[in-house]
Amino acid sequence: MVNRTKVERQLELIKEYLDFLQELQSLTEGEFTGSKRDFHSAERCLQLAIECLINIGNHIISDKGLRAPKDYADIFKVLAENSILLTEDGLTLKQMVQFRNRLVHVYWDIEPKVLWQIIQEELGGIERCARNLAKYAQNH
Repeated sequence: MVNRTKVERQLELIKEYLDFLQELQSLTEGEFTGSKRDFHSAERCLQLAIECLINIGNHIISDKGLRAPKDYADIFKVLAENSILLTEDGLTLKQMVQFRNRLVHVYWDIEPKVLWQIIQEELGGIERCARNLAKYAQNH
């Protein structure tokens, strides 16, 4: 059975990180790109929210004995293949993991404008995916 306590803690953290990122949505592009503090805080909160989704996905895969993912992005493909996530959610999270990899491994090359755009356009997808994983965990 899925460890609901573990999943709920990860979901609480996702909510905390998304709440902060949603506060930054009210900034203009110029305000955001002109503030190193906001930029670096956003980088870290986005990375951590994605890490939480990775943790939840890995936990579900392990609990259900599904095929081992090849990499972090493949976690969400495995979940979609097994109808735990919608294919659309799997693709959204794959893209987020790819951006997370840039945040972790090519952090010196992240453009503030790109991060601002992600904050403006992609938080809803992350939130939707977290809700769907939460719903699955509650029922299994």
